[in-house]
Amino acid sequence: MRPPISRKWFVLLAVLLLPALLYAFRTNVLREVGSFLVINDRLEPADIIMLLNGDTTTRPYHAAELLHRGLAPKVVIARMEDSESVKLGAYPNPTDSNIAVLRKLGLAESQIVELRPPVGVQHTVDEAEALLAYGREHPMSKIIIVTSDLHSRRARYTFRRVLSGTGAKLMMAPVSDLKYGADNWWRLEDGIIGCQNEYLKLAYYYAKY
Repeated sequence: MRPPISRKWFVLLAVLLLPALLYAFRTNVLREVGSFLVINDRLEPADIIMLLNGDTTTRPYHAAELLHRGLAPKVVIARMEDSESVKLGAYPNPTDSNIAVLRKLGLAESQIVELRPPVGVQHTVDEAEALLAYGREHPMSKIIIVTSDLHSRRARYTFRRVLSGTGAKLMMAPVSDLKYGADNWWRLEDGIIGCQNEYLKLAYYYAKY
């Protein structure tokens, strides 16, 4: 009769097998790490599309597509604070770039609403607060939010917190970066940095707000 495996040998075997298992299923594990950050809701017609400042190569295109599909009559965007480089005239304000893309994609002036807080927005909380102020004069029951896929969980958390008293339904409509997304972020240095930073920011937002 074969003697039972002692606990010591069982632990040693588990320690040796764990790295091998993690390596074998690394792609699935890494994909789940990225997918956790993504909130992609089923969309329905809304009052506005809220376009968050960021990647001008993807976000405004997605917002324009949703508008042309008839999901909302207008795109709203809050103006970013001018950086020193923008003040010098070396670079355009990212909000101006987003609006320029929207116009090139066929949106009329009446379909673009630029919110202008006194000093401009710096981060997601500022954008949510700018929309809250806009909503006091323009009641909204349904809002589609366009942002990058890895940013969508933090964006939803932020807008839910800020708009909690309005009763508005929020629907996330994320879009992947041209180079990486939730399903392949670990293949590029920018993706690794982006995913890591998003987890750090998400933890910070949970703790602060």
